[in-house]
Amino acid sequence: MCNKDSDLYPGMQQGDNGQSIVLAGRSANGEYLFNEVSKICLEASYELELIDPKINLRVDAETPEEVFTLGSRLTQLGLGFPQYSNDDVVIPGLIRLGYSPEDARNYVVAACWEFIVPGTAVDIPNIDAVPLAECVKNATRELKQLNTFNELLSRVKLEIQARVDELCAKEHDLYIVPAPMMSLMMDGCIERAKDASLGGKYNNFGFHGTGVATAVDSLAALKKHYFEEKTVTADEIVDAIEHDFKGHEALDEKLRKETEKFGQDVDWVDEIATELLDIFQSTLEGKVNERGGIYRAGTGTAMYYIWHATELGATPDGRKSSEMIPANYSPSLFIREKGPLSVIKSFAKPHLEKVINGGPLTLEFDQGIFRNEEAVVKLDQLVRTFIVLGGHQLQLNTISLEKLLDAKKHPEKYRNLIVRVWGWSGYFVELDECYQDHVINRIRFK
Repeated sequence: MCNKDSDLYPGMQQGDNGQSIVLAGRSANGEYLFNEVSKICLEASYELELIDPKINLRVDAETPEEVFTLGSRLTQLGLGFPQYSNDDVVIPGLIRLGYSPEDARNYVVAACWEFIVPGTAVDIPNIDAVPLAECVKNATRELKQLNTFNELLSRVKLEIQARVDELCAKEHDLYIVPAPMMSLMMDGCIERAKDASLGGKYNNFGFHGTGVATAVDSLAALKKHYFEEKTVTADEIVDAIEHDFKGHEALDEKLRKETEKFGQDVDWVDEIATELLDIFQSTLEGKVNERGGIYRAGTGTAMYYIWHATELGATPDGRKSSEMIPANYSPSLFIREKGPLSVIKSFAKPHLEKVINGGPLTLEFDQGIFRNEEAVVKLDQLVRTFIVLGGHQLQLNTISLEKLLDAKKHPEKYRNLIVRVWGWSGYFVELDECYQDHVINRIRFK
């Protein structure tokens, strides 16, 4: 039944039923968990090559090599999973938000990548999203009145705070469908004689922060070219982004190609990413929702990476209005990488324990690189490196550009072609074209 097709999300999540399995991790007393059943699940998924159930692996710096190798073999198939979550970051992050150590160690991943605690929490981790790239763009319009880069960051914080306040005010009078059977398995429901829909031990809401890389790259461009080198004026930048860089082609080239970007392992750019995510998290501090819970900041996007991009227009990083923003916590689509290692080094630097609502670094590899066993070994070493460096969540997509392009022309030939979309895997030919094109544009490493 895990692979019964669903029309729940026509054009967007065809075939995805939210079926997810979490393997490995730590027990309530900290003991490492991975046994023969865990291994069988990974092997069965490898043999069946089906999109559900999605496999999520909880790992940490001490996870045995065998687990990473089994995961890399699945990645090699192109199923879009497993997705990795780092206990060394996630558990302390959840404890910081008020979850008990026992509950934090018992976390799982929900339908996509959201961190939830079964049996005790009635969290809503996907309640809304803050468009970080748009907040930076709005602050850029005030550039003439700002004398330093720190003043720009302060203005960005005001923009984020305003959007957060707006979303918090909007999310009220929620109705959750009662679930008597689930309530029987929820801690405290029987004792309180209350359905789980009315609340649990934890009742937290989660906000995505979308367009992280676009926002960081925009701030980096402004810091370098406007505040430090002073090679562009405020009027030029504002006019360029308002007119989609028409008449400002040279400036567009400068911003796109002569600015260091998030994902190139450049410390001063990565520090901007750290500051931006810290700002986002700080705007949620102290806020209490209508159910008495808190708000959790995260680096995921869900479908907002399409929705927010269509409303965004051009941005100060040189991105034009017709270009998408990256899905989840990932580099810009037009970044010139120095390789996957530089990307994972950059994306592990921020204080990710503060933005622990969920949202993976998503990397795409061309299927042609997996020609031998050595490539699988290198991949599991790359994953382990991200975990050891302090990355919080990672998902990898292995796809063939040639197949995807041909599948758009001849969908009847590729009914079983699977791709990772944002936090789930789906059949490529059943996706709306905007999602197909985004997956194609994300292929980076060959």
